[in-house]
Amino acid sequence: MCDRIQLNEDTLWSGQPETKRLIHDHDKLTNIRKLINNGDFINAEQAVKKSMFNVISSTYLPAGEIIVELDQPRAPLAEPENYSRILDIEDAIYNSKFSLDGGNVYKEAFISAKDKVLVYRIKNEIPHQLNIYGLCLLKSTVKAYDNIIEIDGICPTKIDSGWDGRKHVYEYNPDMESIRFRIKLRVETDGLLYCTGNALRIEGSSDTTIYTAIETSFNGYNKMPQSEGKNYISLCENDINNTYNHTYDELKKRHICDYRSLFDRVSLKLGEYNNNPTNERILNAENDLNLTELLFDFGRYLIIACSREGCQPANLQGIWNNNLLPPWLSNYTMNINTQMNYWHVETCNLPECHEPLLKMVRELCQKGNNFGYNGWASWHNSDLWRFNHEATDGVRWGYWIMGGFWTCRHIWEHYLHTQDKKFLEDNIDIFEKAIAFLKDWMIVDKDGYLSTSPSISPENVYNVDDKEISVCEGSAMDMAIIKELFVNTVKACKILGRDTKDYEEIISKLKPVMLDDDGTILEWGRKVDEIELGHRHISQLYLLHPSDQVSEKSEYFDAVKKTLKRRLDNGGGHTGWSNAWIANVFARLKNGEKVYFHIMNMFKKSIYPNMLDAHPPFQIDGNFGICAAICEALLQSHNGYIELLPALPAKWDKGEACGLVARGGYIVNISWENGSYTAEIIPKNDGIIKLYAKNIKSISCNCTDIKYNINDSFLEFRATANQAYKVYG
Repeated sequence: MCDRIQLNEDTLWSGQPETKRLIHDHDKLTNIRKLINNGDFINAEQAVKKSMFNVISSTYLPAGEIIVELDQPRAPLAEPENYSRILDIEDAIYNSKFSLDGGNVYKEAFISAKDKVLVYRIKNEIPHQLNIYGLCLLKSTVKAYDNIIEIDGICPTKIDSGWDGRKHVYEYNPDMESIRFRIKLRVETDGLLYCTGNALRIEGSSDTTIYTAIETSFNGYNKMPQSEGKNYISLCENDINNTYNHTYDELKKRHICDYRSLFDRVSLKLGEYNNNPTNERILNAENDLNLTELLFDFGRYLIIACSREGCQPANLQGIWNNNLLPPWLSNYTMNINTQMNYWHVETCNLPECHEPLLKMVRELCQKGNNFGYNGWASWHNSDLWRFNHEATDGVRWGYWIMGGFWTCRHIWEHYLHTQDKKFLEDNIDIFEKAIAFLKDWMIVDKDGYLSTSPSISPENVYNVDDKEISVCEGSAMDMAIIKELFVNTVKACKILGRDTKDYEEIISKLKPVMLDDDGTILEWGRKVDEIELGHRHISQLYLLHPSDQVSEKSEYFDAVKKTLKRRLDNGGGHTGWSNAWIANVFARLKNGEKVYFHIMNMFKKSIYPNMLDAHPPFQIDGNFGICAAICEALLQSHNGYIELLPALPAKWDKGEACGLVARGGYIVNISWENGSYTAEIIPKNDGIIKLYAKNIKSISCNCTDIKYNINDSFLEFRATANQAYKVYG
């Protein structure tokens, strides 16, 4: 009987920083654009494929495992009884308990971000024997001495054979060393401890604690991972030595205080607490409102666990990967997945958890682009080294150059929620350099619009003469992202007192998102013979969500409805993250019943028994995306005003949400029951609060300048920082 504790460290990746820049052939690009302009999409597709470098990003790797075997003192072996296992997401602590040989066994574990250690404790009412091993699948050595196990390893310099490769290559080059790492375990026990080869054995243990630390030689995305400047061995030693300075209870208290300083900022109550096993509850989700509440809290727990200040951003699996060859290399997939990981952080008042992604955007900006143009751009995939080439030779996913520009909206969202003007000033150059690239990249189309060519709609294809084609000119998603970038740059520049004339002139010339005769959005910018009407991506709906370019009065509002209906009528939303995105879109469409349906759909089709998202296979994005959808159902502020309970499902007839953050820097607490609500809005700064007043009955504040616009149904008033304003509806 044993525990297998999977170890991950977010800088443990294959490869090294880029040493030679691959630059695209501009003559080939010119030819591709001519083919597209002439409508020769078959040859354009082949020309694009031949122009690609057929390189892939590096791979996120597992660090190893700790194996803790519990030996029984008698034979035949007894079976454990009364087993329970709990992840307490209010304190971020794992507990398990069972009976064995007439006594109880208790296990507890947590990872302290404050002290950079994993702490695991096992207590036995009847003393038992323990065997403790350290395992690593990477090239490594393991040794045990005294009460210590050490694993020293090195990551492969590359992984051959592309996405399905099976060969990890280790090349020693003192000038291009891959990442090295150390894992160190320190054991405290009341039993007798022995070294047995590369393992530790403990006899007569009733209380044993294992402290584990991991450090790597990663020294920056653009630096060789050498120990100079970052002595990973010394750092690992310091992490472990620090555990001597605190008792178990002190480390636990420090961990809880640190974690709860983030987690306790927001709370949601939808139903009565349910103590049944989670795997059983998932099967009965329709009758368990508290399970949706748990799903929301789990999304907050996961982002706190995998994306803190100074960390790497959450990747496709967050940080939880046990495979040497994980699905899609467990990298940063930037045509939806990486961005979705962070949709909920600002509304859930976790701006610190946004920092790793925002830092990555700056580093991608510093990498530039591989066309030799001004500014920067990033493609469909990235990694620890801020890879920003095409990801594969597959045009439908690899040749998409808008990934970095999408992440720019996260800089803008962070500003909108925090109102941190210095942050905006420090990062406006990222917007400006992205625009510098687009000025070089965009072409003038046949109608005189500025457009993109070659373009694709991520991972989707259409039919031309029985061939699957992805290339086009000016796809809906490209143009929505580009317009958003320019518009947000204009807004940011005006806040900072900068000139915007040049940007505004370009906005007026951008190709609009095109509509078909039936009022649906033309995904590829023109009418085509679509192949997969129920495709998992809903890229053409970007302008509604996550963007904010569509109001209820816009012609695109109905276009989104029609386009989404056609997608769903043909089987769309069949993956976890896709279902989550659809739930967010329905929230923006103010359709609470559809939001509820797709939350339930997550439980039916896309949630494993441990509550992690099933793409399938496991990806973390669906957990974060559905958390964001719950936020969108309760609070919206993307159109310049606050709207309370905009997409509340009928099943949520009673509830309370506290601590959510609206754009403009407002803390919102709201409780509701049977169609009525009471809200409290607390501004972080002095300013104007603007509310959607359709369902507001009264407001309680010390204001004399309340204005109500009956035509637009807005109510607004001047507010004082940190003062609470009550709204009743």
